[in-house]
This record gives sequence, C-alpha cells and structure tokens, in this order.
Amino acid sequence: MSSTSLANTARGTHVQIPETKHGDRARLVTIFGRLNEEGRKRVHYVFDLGKPDYVESVIDGEQPVPSIAWRVPAACWYEREVHDQFGIEITGSPDSRRLLFHENWRAGIHPMLHSLPESEPLLSESERSSSDEYRFLKVQGAGIVEVPVGPVHAGVIEPGHFRFSVIGDTVLHLELRHFYTHKGTEKMFQGRPVIAGSMLAESVSGDNCFSHAVAYCQAVEAAFRVSVPPRAAALRLIGLELERLIAHVGDVGALCNDVGFIVAAARAAGLKEELLQASTRWIGTRYWRGVAAPGGLRTDVGAAATADFAQTVAETARQFAELARAIIETPSVQNRFDWAGTLKRQVARDLAVVGPVARASGIDLDVRRDHPYGWYSKSKLNVPFIHYGDAMARARIRIEEAAESTRLIQQAADALPGGEVSTQFEPNLRVQGHSAVESPRGELFYWVEANGGLITRCHSKSPSFQNWPSLPFAVVGNVIADFPLINKSFNLSYSGCDR
Repeated sequence: MSSTSLANTARGTHVQIPETKHGDRARLVTIFGRLNEEGRKRVHYVFDLGKPDYVESVIDGEQPVPSIAWRVPAACWYEREVHDQFGIEITGSPDSRRLLFHENWRAGIHPMLHSLPESEPLLSESERSSSDEYRFLKVQGAGIVEVPVGPVHAGVIEPGHFRFSVIGDTVLHLELRHFYTHKGTEKMFQGRPVIAGSMLAESVSGDNCFSHAVAYCQAVEAAFRVSVPPRAAALRLIGLELERLIAHVGDVGALCNDVGFIVAAARAAGLKEELLQASTRWIGTRYWRGVAAPGGLRTDVGAAATADFAQTVAETARQFAELARAIIETPSVQNRFDWAGTLKRQVARDLAVVGPVARASGIDLDVRRDHPYGWYSKSKLNVPFIHYGDAMARARIRIEEAAESTRLIQQAADALPGGEVSTQFEPNLRVQGHSAVESPRGELFYWVEANGGLITRCHSKSPSFQNWPSLPFAVVGNVIADFPLINKSFNLSYSGCDR
C-alpha cells in the first residue's frame, strides 16, 4: 500500500468530500486525529474513490472543525472519537455525546495529547452528578417498554450495552453503547519500537490477530518502502485466508447454535478445531500470533509440512461445504434465517459498512480485489455478494467465501516460492505510511507514523468500529427474541471496537 504522498497539506478547517468518477460521494474509510511535529492538532480523513489507492486529506484541528456527519453518516462515530481522544471541537454534529469515555471519566482529559493533567482521570462516586449520565433516546407511547441488556452478559462475552424500545415483541428502536473495556491501544503504540509494533497490533482483536499484524506490517513497509520477499507474501496470503476460513466456519456454526440446530453447531466447531490443529502442526501456532513482522515473517515452513497442511485444509473444507449445504437446506433454519435482520443497501452505503455484512447487502466491496496487496496482486479473486441483506444472506456469503479461501490457500501452497521470508531494514527515518487488509470482518486500515525507529502515531480502524452503528437498523422491526441471531450474523468484535 501507499505512503503519505496522497495526503493534502493542512490549509483550513473544512474537508472537501471527494467524488468518484461516476459522480458519487466517495466512501469514507476513517477519520482520526494526530499531533504534528510541532504538537499542533490535525484531523485526517481517508476516502475510497474506487481506485487502487486511498485518498487522504488533512485539515487543521486547532480551530473548530465542522462536522460532515449530516452528509456522511458514517463519520459520526469517528468525529466523536476524535473529540474524546484529542479534544478537537466538532461543530454542528448530530451527536456530540462522549463515545469512548463513560460517566466516571473526568471532563477535559484527552489521553492522546502529549501532556495529561496530574489529577486522577476517573471521578469518584461522590463527584459524579446527573449531568454526567449518558442520554439515551427515550421512545414514548402507549404500550412501549424499554428493555436494557448488558453490559454484563450471561456467558463468556465482552461487555456491551443494548437498549431496546419494544411494543409487544417487536423492536421499535435499539441504541447500543460500547467501550466499557477500551484498551487505549493507539496511545500504547506511541514510543514503541517500530519492529515491535506488530505484537501490539495482534492484541486488538484476538480472532483476527494475523490480519491486524499484517495490516500494521504493510503500513510500516509502505512507509519505509520495504519490499517483502515473494515467499513471505505467499505465506501471508495463506495465513490470512486460513484466518478467514476458520472464522467463517465458526460463525456458521454459531448461527446454528442460536437457532437450536445443535448437531450442526457441534460439527462446525469440530471442523474449526481441525483447522486450528492443522495450523499448529504446520507453523507452530493456532492463530498465527508472533508470525508476522515488518519486512516479512518471523518463521518459515517445510515443503512436506506444507503439503500435509494443504491436504488437511482441502478435506476439512470439503466436509464444511457438505455441512453448509445441509444447514441451508434445513427448513427450520430457513424459517429463522430468511428476512431476519435485513440491512437495506442504502443504509449500508450511508454507514460505509464493510466486509461480509456489506456484501450480503449488495455492496460489491473487497480490499483484496479493489486495493490489492501482497500476493493478492498475483491472484484472481471471486467476490460473492447478495442483495437480500438478511441473516441468510450473511450466512451464504460466509459459506461462499470459505470455499474461495480454500481455493486461494491451495493455489498459494501449490505455487509457494522459495527463498527468504524476511527483508531486513533500518527504521530510522521520519516516515508515514498506511495499509488496508480484508480481514474476516472486512476492511482493516492502519496508518503509521514513525521517527528514529519509534512509533509517534498509529491509528487502527477496525471493521467492527465501522459496522456496529448499522446493527440497530437491521434489528428494528424484528422480534426481540431474534436479536441474538441477528447480532451473531453480523459477528462484530467488542474488542476490535474497544481498541
């Protein structure tokens, strides 16, 4: 991916929203804040115009910044995050509530600034007042009941709050609130050695850890103009597609669990485990933690082990295809999946939804094809997309993508180049770079700035942060009992959002 040559110089406090060659408004990829070398606030906007690279614009953040959320609804969460992190004032926003920080966070403390006050950032119970409470939308009317769910849930699940307004069993409105376990990862990147940053990137979302590591590494490699050896690029593709295959097999099984199809759920869990064990035998790790590094990979594999791995993947994928066909053809599954949680295409476009959720709503979008990186530039990719936008469509997309991931793994394993798996380089310059990866949940974007071998700014845009705001639109009009199924069909990460 590209470095900073696309960034515009900061000349004012208004961003121009670019248009595609067809006259459509460009898709918003991310918005983030940054302090420049003089310590002055800047706001970065990244757009996708449908070209191989992204377009980045930078504006001054020292003065109030006009919101673009009325024209670009996908910008709302990003603008709220920029204010919370940097104290940059966003004017004219449709929603100026805090996003990252809860009622116990002291006002005026913005953790991404260089200097933080010495006072304790958290308020004690005696210091809190009613004005600090988060204001949820109140839906009023005869027979309307408010149903709060979470943030503590039954089972091993991360915290998230969902507030339903229902009449009878039908959901009229849903508002969600996250960031109960925000990790401050972007702050933790600051001052960390460039070479060690991939280890932190892996911690953002555990089940997509290799995607995060590769996205970070590619951003660094773009910044320092480092070429990854062909063997490392091919192995990265195998790791990324294996991660996607594992995720999709597990997700389809979890969907079956949510509708009581326990036999299919158990079988999918067994197939997922077979893939994880095959990964361990081949490269020494279940989820590819510690494998990626700037410049390539930290480990290599043997030819015999690669052949055994590819054979196991092919057989497991064949069994999953048979299972998936049986799942989709089961009438009770069809009854629950069909028309549940429909996300309309226009809503998905307005909120710049990505990944399988976008493709299930008729949006033909995939970073691997649209912004090819690494070994994908040498691979022909088939991207499935469906127009229905319901839980069944999202299940079908994952099933079709699992088959495509299997094909890509076999193709790369059969043509695996020889040679080294890492390029050594000295990260001592002041540089900026960005990269995107199509993770199992969708577009994952990293922007990195470094100086003297240390990270000065690293922004991570996760697909879950992008997609969570769209979930309520899919839930409204459904019965509240279908929420677990709809939520699982989106399969969004709390950890990836609360980064």
